[in-house]
Parts: sequence; C-alpha cells; structure tokens
Amino acid sequence: MNSCGCRMEPIGSFQRPNGEYVLVHRCLGCGIERFNRIGADDNFDLVLTLPSLPPCTGHEVKAQQWEEELDTELEEHGAA
Repeated sequence: MNSCGCRMEPIGSFQRPNGEYVLVHRCLGCGIERFNRIGADDNFDLVLTLPSLPPCTGHEVKAQQWEEELDTELEEHGAA
C-alpha cells in the first residue's frame, strides 16, 4: 500500500547498469511510482514477463511529475 492507502501495481521492470533488476510499481490511487530491487524470493521468470521500461532514478520520475503538474497549473490559469 502507498501512503495514500491505495494498492501498488507492478507496471514493469528495468535493469540497472550494475546488472541489478528493479520492479516498478504504480499506485492505483495517486499514480506515484516506486522502484523496488528484485529480491531472492521473487519469481524472476514472472518479473521478465512484465514490460521492460527504460532505466531511471526516483529523482527523474519526481522531476517529470513536477513538470507535468506545473504544465497543468499553467494551462488552468491560461498561461500556457
């Protein structure tokens, strides 16, 4: 569960330059994305069935979300 109380759903995975695999989960309520390293007890074959996403960092995701929010606010106020 996310801090908003909604479920997180796996949307894909990517591989970091060091070879580590990462699952990407998105909140079904607010849309925030979280990255989780693959654990030893995860079903790796199942992970590989998820869509492959481009590698990114949490900072890149936050910056993109802020940019989208700013664009939305500017459109609402007629500045864009």
